[in-house]
Amino acid sequence: MVLGTTSCRFDAYPTLLAKDGVLDARSADLSGETINFTGKWEFYWNEFLDPKVESPENKSYLKVGVPWFSQENEDGEVYPSFGFATYRLTVLLPDPPAENQNLALLVPVLHSAYKMYVNGELVAENGVISKTEKNYQPSFHVKIIPLKTLSQKLDLVIHISNFSHKYAGIHGIIRFGKIQNIISIWNVNFTVSWILMIFMLLLSIYYALVYFINRSERNALRMAFVYLGILILTSTLIETRILFNLFSDEYCVTLFRFSRIGFILVMYFGAYILLNMTQVRFFKRMLIFLKLYALTFLLVAMFTPVSNLAKISFYFEFLSTIFVVLGLFSVSLALYFQRKESRLYFFSLLLAIIGGFIDLFLISHPSFGYRPLGLVSLYLFIFPQTLGVTFGLVRVYKRSESLSKELYKRKEALEKKVKARTLELEKANRWKANFVSLISHDLRSPLNSVNQILDVIDFSFNESTEVEKKKFLEICKTGVTQSLRMLEQLLDVSRFDAFGTKLIQTRFSVNDLLNEIIESVEPLATLKGIRIQKDTPIQAEIIADRTLIGEVFKNILTNSIKYSYLNSEVWVGVSYKGKWLSVEIRDRGLGMSEEQIHKLTGEENIKSMPGTAGERGTGLGLQLCMNILEAHFGKLRIKSVLGVGSSFEISLSKSTKSVLLVDDSGNFRSDLAEVMRRNQWIVIEAGNGEEALSHLSRITPTLLITDLQMPGMNGISLIHEWEGRRHKDQKIPIILISSDAPLSGGDKFLEEEGLESIVSAYLSKMYKAEDLCQQIEFILP
Repeated sequence: MVLGTTSCRFDAYPTLLAKDGVLDARSADLSGETINFTGKWEFYWNEFLDPKVESPENKSYLKVGVPWFSQENEDGEVYPSFGFATYRLTVLLPDPPAENQNLALLVPVLHSAYKMYVNGELVAENGVISKTEKNYQPSFHVKIIPLKTLSQKLDLVIHISNFSHKYAGIHGIIRFGKIQNIISIWNVNFTVSWILMIFMLLLSIYYALVYFINRSERNALRMAFVYLGILILTSTLIETRILFNLFSDEYCVTLFRFSRIGFILVMYFGAYILLNMTQVRFFKRMLIFLKLYALTFLLVAMFTPVSNLAKISFYFEFLSTIFVVLGLFSVSLALYFQRKESRLYFFSLLLAIIGGFIDLFLISHPSFGYRPLGLVSLYLFIFPQTLGVTFGLVRVYKRSESLSKELYKRKEALEKKVKARTLELEKANRWKANFVSLISHDLRSPLNSVNQILDVIDFSFNESTEVEKKKFLEICKTGVTQSLRMLEQLLDVSRFDAFGTKLIQTRFSVNDLLNEIIESVEPLATLKGIRIQKDTPIQAEIIADRTLIGEVFKNILTNSIKYSYLNSEVWVGVSYKGKWLSVEIRDRGLGMSEEQIHKLTGEENIKSMPGTAGERGTGLGLQLCMNILEAHFGKLRIKSVLGVGSSFEISLSKSTKSVLLVDDSGNFRSDLAEVMRRNQWIVIEAGNGEEALSHLSRITPTLLITDLQMPGMNGISLIHEWEGRRHKDQKIPIILISSDAPLSGGDKFLEEEGLESIVSAYLSKMYKAEDLCQQIEFILP
C-alpha cells in the first residue's frame, strides 16, 4: 500500500521545466511518454486574461505544483488563499508537428473552480468561476480533456477562482500526451485509490472484529475508527478524488465537510490511544481537552459557512499538532515505563511526525522538487499499529493454545494411568492362567517321554548293554533339548501376552519359516503316518514378529496333525490375495461344527477335544494365535465339516511400508498406530528411545516418527543416536511430534540442533489421529 501510494504521490519534477511561461518539449517523445507541465508559468493575480490576446508586457511568474498562497509576488508579499487569477503556459511541441495524434490533458483538482482554454478555445470548465464569492461555485472533479489537432505550439490559459479552500491554484500536476498514455496513468492512480480504500475498509472491519472477539482490546475499536477516518480522507483528498468524481458539483461543499469529519476521527481516536497509553493523571486530563477540541471541530466542519470553513479548518488542523506532540511525549513515557505496545506506537508516531515535518518543508520550499507525502505519513503510523494488534491476537492465540495443550496433556496422562492400570490387572490375571496351561500343554509330552525312558534305564540298568544305555541317554538328551527349545519359545511368547502388544518385528521369508516349522513337527506327523504336502509357489516376505508368527504356524499345524486321521494328509499353501498374504493349512480329520468354531474363537475357555490318537490339549493355543494375529492386524478364518476336515486360513498384510512409532503415551501411540494400520502401514511401536534403538538394530523402517519429550532418551537424543549409528544406505525420513508443537511453524530449534535437513517435519499432537496421519503421508515422497 505504501509503495502504491508513493508511486502516485512522489512525483519528482522532470528535466523539462517551464521557464518564464514557456515549456520547450520539442525533444520529447510523445509516443511513449507524457509531459508534466511544471516549472514557472505566467501568473496574473486578480485578473482573467483574454485567452485570444497576447500576454501583456508586465508579466509575473509562479511555480505550479504548489498553491499560490505559499509563494510571493515581486514585492515580497504572499498571495492570499481567496481570490482569482490566470495561469498561462506556452508549450513548444515536437517537430514534425503532432498532427493526427489523439492527444489529451489529465487535469487534477485545480483549487477550486476553473475554465481552461487551449489555443484560444474553451476546452473545459469545472465549477463556476467568479471574481466574487457571490456567484462562485467550487468543484473538485478530475478531468481527462481530449484535444483537437495541434500545431507546433500549445497555448494553455487557465482562469481559476477560489473562495472555499486554503490551498488555492494549480496544486496538482497537469499531464499532457497521447490519450491512451493519459488513460493508462489515470487507471493506475484510480486503481491504487480503490485498492487503498478497500484496504482501509478491511482494516477497519478487522479491528472492529478484534474488539468483538476480545472486548478488553478497546484500542482495537478506536483503531477501527482511525482507519474509517483514513478511508474518508483517502476517498476525498488523494489525487483521484474518488467521492468528488462520483457526485455532481452541488455536493462539493458537503463532501468537503465530510472530509473534515475523516480528519476528526483520525485525530481524536489516534490521540486518545496515545494520551491514554501512559496512564498518567496529566494526560488523562488532557483527554477532556481532546474531546472538547474534537467536538468543536466537528461543529465547525458541519455548520460553518463555506467562506470561513477553509480558514477555520486550517487553524484547527494546525492546533492538532499540539496533541501530536503531547501524544509523542505520552508514548515516550509509556516506553520508559515499559507499557504494553509502547515501542510500536513510539516508533510509528515518530515516523508519522517525520513525515509531517517533511511535508511542512516541501510546502514551504517548493523549489526543492518533490510533492508532499500527504497520506503516506499516516500510513507510516497505522501499519505498525496493525502489526501490534496482530501480534496481540497471536499472543492470545498462543495463550489459548498453551491452555489447550495443558488440558490435553492432563487428560492424556489421566487416561493413560487409568487404562494402563486396568490393562495391567487384566493381562496379569489372564497371563497367569494361560501361561501355566501353555507350559503344561507344550512340555508334558517330551518330559513324559524322558521320564519313561529314565524309568526303563533305572529298572534294567544292570541288564542293559553299553550301547543300549548310550542310545537311551541320547533319546533323553534329545527330549530335554527339545523341551528347552519349547520353553525358550514359550518365554518369547510370554513377551506378547504378559506385557501386551510388544512385538519385535523384522523382515523375513515366510517360506523359510514354514520350512522350519514343518521340520519341527515332522516326527509327530510321521508317528501317525501323515504326509505334509507343501504348495508354496511364491517367495513371500513380510514384516512381523517372526517368533510369534512361527508360534501361530506351529500351533495350527500341530492341531491339524493332532485331529487328522491316521495315514492322511495335511496341506500347506501360500498365495497372495489382494492386499493380503494368505497361508492356508488344510487337514482330513474330525472337523468341527459351527457351534464348536464359534466357541473356539470366542472369549470363553473351552475344554480341548482329544486327538485321533488320544492326544490331549488345553484348548488355549488357538486363542493365543488369534491374539497374536490381532496384534499384527491379521485375520484367521476357519472352515470345517464334521468328519471331513478343517481349513485354517491365516491372512497377513503383504505391505512392506513400515513405520517405527516412538511415544511414551500409550493412548496416543495406539490411536495413531491403529489409523496408520488401516492405511496399510506396518506399525512398529516403541515406548521410549532405548526400545526404538533396539528395533532399529533389527529392521530399517520406511519412516521414523518420534515424540520430542520422553523420559530418559528424548526424541532429539534418539535422532542424534540413530544418525551416529546408521549406515549410509539407512537414510530414512524422520517426523518429530510433540504436544508443545504449535499448529504451524515453531521449528527453529531444529536449526540449533543441526537437524533441519534430517527432520522432515515437526507436527503437533493436537491434531486428530486421522488428520495427523494424512499430514504424514502428504509429507512423504
